[in-house]
Amino acid sequence: MTLGEKLKKARISKNFTQEYLAEMLNVSQKTYSNFENDRSKPGFSQVEEMAKVLDVSVLDFLSGDSITINSTNGDHSGFIYQNQLPEKLIEQYEERIKELKEQVEYWKSQSQGSK
Repeated sequence: MTLGEKLKKARISKNFTQEYLAEMLNVSQKTYSNFENDRSKPGFSQVEEMAKVLDVSVLDFLSGDSITINSTNGDHSGFIYQNQLPEKLIEQYEERIKELKEQVEYWKSQSQGSK
């Protein structure tokens, strides 16, 4: 299942319109439509925001061929098991961590300069 297909399925399950999600992401409806139709790819921060709005795991959106099992039996109620973490997802998380570290360093230098 493509990212666009996953987005559409999650959006419909929440009874949200494309217009609503576009507004929540601060993009045009056409841009959001392109995400759902796999004509363009959202940035990682946009995927994070969509996951939050749609109450879906980022892993579910970004996983390739890996399988997510949401167990509802009495033993592991609500337990989610991710079979495989795809390389692309790891790369995206590493890039996000690097960006956040750079932001922390920037703000540290700003706060030290104002003392």
